Amino acid sequence: MQLFRRRQADTGANEIAVHAVKHSDGGRAAAVISGIALVFSAYSLWETSLKQAELSVYATGVVTYERDRSADENIQPSGGFEVFAVPVTIANGGARDGVVLALQLDIKNPNTGLSARFEATYTVDAAYFAATGAKRLKTPFSALVIAGRSAWTGTALFYPISYSNGKALTPVAKVAQFNDGLRSKYANEMGGASSISVLRAKLPNLPEFAELDAYDAKVLNQSDKVEATLRLIGPAPSGWLDRVLNVSVAPIQLTLEMPEIPEIHMRGELVRLRSAAARS
Repeated sequence: MQLFRRRQADTGANEIAVHAVKHSDGGRAAAVISGIALVFSAYSLWETSLKQAELSVYATGVVTYERDRSADENIQPSGGFEVFAVPVTIANGGARDGVVLALQLDIKNPNTGLSARFEATYTVDAAYFAATGAKRLKTPFSALVIAGRSAWTGTALFYPISYSNGKALTPVAKVAQFNDGLRSKYANEMGGASSISVLRAKLPNLPEFAELDAYDAKVLNQSDKVEATLRLIGPAPSGWLDRVLNVSVAPIQLTLEMPEIPEIHMRGELVRLRSAAARS
């Protein structure tokens, strides 16, 4: 009888041990499942609410060029402002809003060595390309706020803000004063003619012509090929966390080529540039 009772006791102990092991395994499984759910919940919260703005810029390479002569002679440079119309798409892959304060276009002409910085000054729609001359409607460019998981698409007009030679943006009125000074200084050589080309034909090596050419310089001329870099300018990070999580926006590189067209066709006309494929 004692032996039988001992076996029953041993059997009960074994069952309790097995039950304890099963209970322990179940607890660990529940803990693992809870941990996985917590990770997915945190990831979902990050992706939908907390993730920093993640901007990407795209340009197709369908770029149009013109020389805007509509401004007052005390503002516009000789030959008008060079203008590049660039279709741009800016996508925000983050959850938080992204802000674009400005768009910059840096252009360099490898043949002449002249470079220039352009800034998005206006935005336009399809009507701009259908109209002619000063009748083309433009909207002043303003800062863009791009909501999370969304995109902005538009065509920006880039106007020059600086040239590497420092004189290409000199207003027409000041250039005219310079020409008047040449006519007065070399009146005998010009023989009563008013065109500076007469003086250049007689005295092609005058030092004043170097300055005159600087006033007339353009970064893009007939048959020229230029290198362009499009950049987004955003606000500076406001805190240490923003600085840590901030993602810089990769610039877009383009190669643009002017067709072989007469200079006169650039006066108020839109010219479609040849372009290599856009790449980031």
